[in-house]
Parts: sequence; C-alpha cells; structure tokens
Amino acid sequence: MSQAKSVILWLIVLIISMSLGLLWDIGNLHEQLSQSILLQVRIPKVLEAALAGAGLTLAGLIFQTLLNNPLADSFTLGLASGATFGSGVAVALGLSFMLIPISSILFSLITLALVLLMTRLMSRGHPIRTLILSGIMIGALFNAFLYVIIVLNQPKMNSIVNYMFGGFSAAEYTKVSYIACAMIVGLLILLLMLPQLKLLQLDERQAVSLGLRYQTVTYVALIIASVITAIIVAYVGIIGFIGMVIPQLVRRIYRTSQLGAQIVLNCLIGASVMVLADWLGTTVIYPVQIPASIVLALFSIPVLFFLLMTEHKYSDSHV
Repeated sequence: MSQAKSVILWLIVLIISMSLGLLWDIGNLHEQLSQSILLQVRIPKVLEAALAGAGLTLAGLIFQTLLNNPLADSFTLGLASGATFGSGVAVALGLSFMLIPISSILFSLITLALVLLMTRLMSRGHPIRTLILSGIMIGALFNAFLYVIIVLNQPKMNSIVNYMFGGFSAAEYTKVSYIACAMIVGLLILLLMLPQLKLLQLDERQAVSLGLRYQTVTYVALIIASVITAIIVAYVGIIGFIGMVIPQLVRRIYRTSQLGAQIVLNCLIGASVMVLADWLGTTVIYPVQIPASIVLALFSIPVLFFLLMTEHKYSDSHV
C-alpha cells in the first residue's frame, strides 16, 4: 500500500473514531440537552483525546528516533514522573486547580534539564548512550519525593490519584486550545527540521561528515518532544504506552516509509487509538467510566510484549 493510501485510510479511521466519540448514544440532536452534551462535553473531550494521542505518539517517535531505542518514551526519560511530582507539589501547597498544570509543566522542564545535565556529566561526548539511564534515575528520584509528599499530606493528596490515571473527563476548550497550540508549533518545527532529523538516523560519524551539528540537533528535537509531552501530561494526566507502542507498530508495518510519512502516520494512528480508547472506556461498562490510560494499558502491554519478543527476528530480517 502506498504512503498516500495509508494516510487516507488512517484519516478515515480517525474520522470514524471521532464520530463514535461524538455521536454514540447522544439522542436527538434537535433537543437542547443533546446539543449541550455535544457542544460542552463531547467535542472538547474528543478533540483533547485526539490531540493528546497524536502528540504523545509523535513525541514517542522522536524519542525513539533520537535514541535508537524502542523503549524510549516520556516514562523512561523521567518526564512523566516530573510532571506527577509537579502536580503533587501544587496540591500539597493548596494551589488552585488552574495552577496545577503550570506546576506540572514547570517540573517536567526541570526534569528535562536535570536529565540533560546529568547526561552531559556522565557521557563525555556520547549523550545518546546515557540519556535513558539518566532519565530513569531522575524519574525514580521524583517518584520518591512524591511518595514523601503523599505521606506527609494525605488529606490533601486524594485528588492526585485522578491525575495519575490520565483521562479526558475534565476536558475544556481552554485546555484543548493550549494543547493544540503546543502541538501545531512543535509539529511545524519538527517538519522544518526534517532533513536534519533524517541525517540523525545515520551513524553519528556519517552525519557529522555531512555537516550535521549532531548534538545540537539532537538536543533541540529532544526539547521540542519533551515540551509537547509536558503540556499534554499537565492537562490530561499520565497516559503511558501509546508513545512507546504506536511508533514501533508503524515502523514494523510501514517499514519503507520515510520519516516524514512516519510522522504523519504516527499522529493519525495515535489520535485514532486514543479516541477509541476513551470511547471504549466510557461505553463498555457504562455508567462506570474507565480512564483512557487504563484501556490503553490493557491492550498495549500484550502488544508491547509481542514486539519485544520478536524484535530480534525483525532486526535480523532487515540486516
């Protein structure tokens, strides 16, 4: 199947999944109640889910491309732990709900800065080799800090549980607009950097010999992906696996696709999967609401296990 046909196919899948999320069991749209549900609840919820899915999957693709590691994600780089700690600090201090996302974004960026600093101190010119190790250590440190805060402030920390299981029940147009702005700006910059990102897929010596400023491009792309992840996690909570699994599946299925086509396919597939996960979570055992992060974990863990088990066979067949 050609790249254009694949993009069209997944665009259709995205439209169908968004239609399910918007119109499933909504009733008569001529009634005022149905119109209010559609406009005030479902549209922002579906848009937020689509943007979050596209953004997290795009960030996962960039992380895996930069690090040449199928396990590279916001979790292994410590960003999700930093965002969770930021929200915990905001709750413990009694800050308003609107300030919690700001605190999460701030600590996500602090986490990124710490990971990059530790990587530079440990790597001696080879940042890719130690970046994930640094992320795991910093993430574990923030998790320990968060546990201390929870123990010391148990009455105030009940609300942090909802944040740790990401979902879209609190979606608003304001949040959608912030995520959309971050997603659009980040995507445009990455597309402008596409020639340099393609060179990153070569050996470092080959890329440098072709005039690429290897470390500079790596850090810039890493920061862009991290900011996108931080903003999404800040507003919708922690949603794992989608940024780890979808890029691997796209790489396996569309193995001949160029990086630009992979970016588009990852965004479309990630958005479709996230919207479907949210729809399943709200309809399978209605009226019980299951967060999209739980639905994704139930489906993604077996898929990830299969991908890791077959990684050597896949690699050997493409040597």
